[in-house]
Amino acid sequence: MLSRKFHKAAGYRLVKLPEKITRYTPDFILEQVIASALNHLLGKELSAGELDFLERKLATVNIRDLNFSFTVTAYDNRIKVMIPAQISEVTLRTDQQSLLEMLHNEVDPDTLFFQRRLLITGNTELGLYLKNFIDSLELMGRIPAPVMKLISRIHKQSQRSL
Repeated sequence: MLSRKFHKAAGYRLVKLPEKITRYTPDFILEQVIASALNHLLGKELSAGELDFLERKLATVNIRDLNFSFTVTAYDNRIKVMIPAQISEVTLRTDQQSLLEMLHNEVDPDTLFFQRRLLITGNTELGLYLKNFIDSLELMGRIPAPVMKLISRIHKQSQRSL
């Protein structure tokens, strides 16, 4: 009985971890962490010019349930992140669960789009490029094992809380 309560409480805390990180970490640190992660994960695509459609254009990612937004742009084969989010040409809105499902390749962005769990507003052409780019990514092997393990645990706990 005690063990079940402990695991439930620990699971709840784990699901709330991203919200606490985005709420209490200074913006300049989040900018650096997100930019470093994206540049590392998308290095091959940046070098191949697959993100040229984002060159000097602003795209905002809004994660509704975390009350967290950031803006990205590509410049000189690098991703730049801005927090707080800037006025951008396109905005992608989703929730933490949908983001985790995309990361785990459990659902594609088109499905989320048609279920209204991924909303795209603003420049339609840029939004479609971005959505299709996300759909083409295979990130599973690129994310370091300890980080992937934590993401997987958060994902499993968030599924249980639904």
